[in-house]
Amino acid sequence: MMKKAIGIQNALERTIAEYTSIQKLLPSAIRKVAKNRDLVLSELEVQRLSAAILNAEGGSGSIQLDLDIPCGLGRTEEELHATVQAFVKDLGGVVRETLEEVTQAISKAVPEAVGAAADVIVDHLLQSVRENAAQLRTAQANRVQSVQRMWGVALDELDFLRHLVLEWGHEAFELRSGPYASPNTAFALSRLLTRTYDVVGEIVVLGRNGYADGALARWRSLHELCVIAMFLAKQSDQCALMYLSHHRVEELKLFDVDRSSGTANVKDIHSDRRIGRLRREKAALVARFGKAFAGDYGWASVELGGARTTFRDLESHVGLHLLRRGYQRANSTVHGGALATLTRVSLSDSTIDGAAVPPAYGCEIAANYAASSLSMLVAELCMETESADLLTMSAVVHKHAMRIRESIADTQKKLAGNTPRSKILTRKAAGSRKRIKVRRTSLKMRDGG
Repeated sequence: MMKKAIGIQNALERTIAEYTSIQKLLPSAIRKVAKNRDLVLSELEVQRLSAAILNAEGGSGSIQLDLDIPCGLGRTEEELHATVQAFVKDLGGVVRETLEEVTQAISKAVPEAVGAAADVIVDHLLQSVRENAAQLRTAQANRVQSVQRMWGVALDELDFLRHLVLEWGHEAFELRSGPYASPNTAFALSRLLTRTYDVVGEIVVLGRNGYADGALARWRSLHELCVIAMFLAKQSDQCALMYLSHHRVEELKLFDVDRSSGTANVKDIHSDRRIGRLRREKAALVARFGKAFAGDYGWASVELGGARTTFRDLESHVGLHLLRRGYQRANSTVHGGALATLTRVSLSDSTIDGAAVPPAYGCEIAANYAASSLSMLVAELCMETESADLLTMSAVVHKHAMRIRESIADTQKKLAGNTPRSKILTRKAAGSRKRIKVRRTSLKMRDGG
């Protein structure tokens, strides 16, 4: 495709250069000067005068014109000489005018020419695109197979784990045990666990298809959900109420961004009414809970008695700051920084610093983090429960998460050649090479003797 595009560009440049050259412009300019001077020149006279002027520019500077007298330029030699001198004087301005006209014509013609070229080569380009797409699909299928061989078991188990956690959440909501005993907290936790179920499903799908960066980006969302759920479980029921009510602040903020950026250009009376209602509701909530409620994580700020709370504060409060490095790593996959741009390896075979990177590299990272997040979340939500059913299910979740991490660790050892079997084979191979070397040395000594 690139070669075809470059070929078209080169053809256009050659054509433009040809039609804007002095060789092309000069005859046309001579005709215009002749018309302005009410002279009638034959095509032979135009061509010979053009050639004489061009030869003069490249030679001595004198115009050597081979024309029979009388001619269109004069009846005598003196008249011919005077006319040619006048022509040369007028030609400079006329050539510039002609060049501008040609340039404008080309500017209009180029888009049409490109469109016409596209019509001509569209089938060829589409065929090339189809062939390229087929190659990419084949590469993607190979990548999926590679992921399945390496991490398929772990991803399948992670998919099962999210169902276990969701079932645990339903049971906790029904039993109203632990933090679920408070109505607002129970409702908030129920909705948060439903979101975790969906997000883990996205991680599984992205991981199975080899999109390690996308899976890690979705774990970032899972981590935030788990931190918030664990925080709410430790706080008062009013904190959960403030969390749920804070959606008005967040929605109003989106409307304000639309207006400030100019994206909300159409006046919508229903939208205006909704904005007005949101402003009144926000004002009532701020009056009820305090000024801090209006900020980001305002519901947590009010609960903790601070003016401003960040996600990192919540992370530390629930003891998940240990995952801070993983969270920062996930941030780089979401944003447009150079680290993710230069080291993005999940979409194709690639290299980093000259070292080959397997196409399935990294797909286990998000799965590992996700298993840990779900295990820690359920364990935290079980801290205050006395239900044997919930505690038993929590133990099952924890063991299943450990099974996922162990499966990943085993595969990593195999890839690194760090299993007992691979070590034995490595030692055998080293011993075999040593025996061969000794045997060859003995043969050399014997031959030398």
